[in-house]
Amino acid sequence: DHCPLDRLDAAQSSEAGLLLRRALDLRAALKLGVRIGLDEIRADEFQAVAVLEEEQETLDRERLDASRL
Repeated sequence: DHCPLDRLDAAQSSEAGLLLRRALDLRAALKLGVRIGLDEIRADEFQAVAVLEEEQETLDRERLDASRL
C-alpha cells in the first residue's frame, strides 16, 4: 500500500486512470492527423480531451509569462 509504484499502478488501472489514458491516446492521434468523428468518441473521452487541451494552454501561458521575467 505504501509503495509509490503500487499506488501509481492502481491509479492508472482505475476508471479515471483508464479514461485519462484514452484521452491522451485520442489527443496524440488527433495531433498526428488521424480523423476521428464525434460519433466515434464517447462523451466522457471528449470532455477529458477538452480538459487536457485547456490545461496545456494554461501551462503554455504560464511558461511564456515566466520566460518574460
